[in-house]
Amino acid sequence: MKIAIGLEEENYDSKVDKRFGRAGYFIILDDESNQYEIIENDAKDEVTGAGLKVVKKLVSLGVEVIIAGEIGPKAETLIEEFEIPVYKLGECTTVEEVLKNYHEGKLEKHLFSSQFSGLRMA
Repeated sequence: MKIAIGLEEENYDSKVDKRFGRAGYFIILDDESNQYEIIENDAKDEVTGAGLKVVKKLVSLGVEVIIAGEIGPKAETLIEEFEIPVYKLGECTTVEEVLKNYHEGKLEKHLFSSQFSGLRMA
């Protein structure tokens, strides 16, 4: 299973980025092989629709789980269509913390609603 987490910088030890569409990079971890790759978020500087482009990119890479701080409403809609589970970062600041909490079932699942719940952080 592939898991995507936003990063502030292009390395494993970077802090996780609480933004989704505007995250600088994404780490995509393969939970079965313990391999990972880091990709640059080409959509981070888009005027609108950055989250939508990120969702499409992550789906094309086979991502099955997203762990993020905040998800914008447009991205939420598309994530729901793809039926991708999303978990909240909570207070985690590193990839190691996020993975530990995810595997221990401590991350809260993001429940999408029809009301605006995203937070846009430029």
